[in-house]
Amino acid sequence: MSVNLDILFYYRYVDDICTALPPSQIDVLLERFNAFHPRLQFTVERGGKTINFLDVTVSVDNNRFNFDWYRKPTFSGRFLNFHSNHPLTQKKGTIFSLVDRAFLLSDVKFHTKNLTSIIDILLLNDYPLDFIFDSINHRIKNLIRNRHRLHDTETDIDLTNKPASWLTVPFIPLHTEKLRSLNKSKSDIRVAFRSPNKMGKYIRVQKDSCPSTSKSNVVYKILCNDCDASYVGQTGRQLKTRIAEHRNHIRHKTSARSVITDHRLSHNHDFQWDNVLILDEEPSYRKRLISEMLHIKKQKNSLNLQTDTEGLNKAYLPIINKV
Repeated sequence: MSVNLDILFYYRYVDDICTALPPSQIDVLLERFNAFHPRLQFTVERGGKTINFLDVTVSVDNNRFNFDWYRKPTFSGRFLNFHSNHPLTQKKGTIFSLVDRAFLLSDVKFHTKNLTSIIDILLLNDYPLDFIFDSINHRIKNLIRNRHRLHDTETDIDLTNKPASWLTVPFIPLHTEKLRSLNKSKSDIRVAFRSPNKMGKYIRVQKDSCPSTSKSNVVYKILCNDCDASYVGQTGRQLKTRIAEHRNHIRHKTSARSVITDHRLSHNHDFQWDNVLILDEEPSYRKRLISEMLHIKKQKNSLNLQTDTEGLNKAYLPIINKV
């Protein structure tokens, strides 16, 4: 469908569109858009000399476009509080993101106003004034430096940097931050922190609880009903599917070995099939394997094969012995 309109510019981000055309043609353009499909209907906001698009206010003054940082009327000014249990780098990142928005989305004449707004917002979130000024100055210097780098040639870019491996650990004040020295070393390991407390830990979605046997991505433990032997395994499928395979293996004529079946045949024992313990829930396959090996090592009378823990680094052993 062709549109013969005097469109000055057209920008789109997902389902938000910003365009400029004569006022008499706005309704015509809206009708064309809404004619594509009855379930795809647009609304229009007429800006006049000023219009808000995403995080930017676009205005026209003396036949020139001006850009300023825009915040919705519902903007609460609430960000990560300085006294929250988070790494200092994440609090600096909060300031950096605000500075980036205020300076990169606005013209120079709005920078002072936006910078004042940032300071007020951070003070309301309990950020110390010295910390605010140091972080803002650091970020502005980086922005100026990066702007100059845009004019550098490709020969000035360091191509020797190798991709780093990231180590993510729970954030515990005064303890895990000691690992930050790895970032300053020449090793290819970088450390990132995550919060051990999530909102989902305290606020539950009101849904019916899932039976334990229907859970997936778990590390589980099967106990012998007649002695202290046990078996630890992991599965990405539903637990009941994997347990059924263990339980029914004895009925099948197969060359695949099962230590559970061997124990049942050798000692005429059975297992507590209805009392399988879930030791850990982990969606990441690599992390789940490590968790499985750790729990295998913690067993008193393990039925697991020695090869089940070959991938476990020896550095874990002293820690396991202390648990």
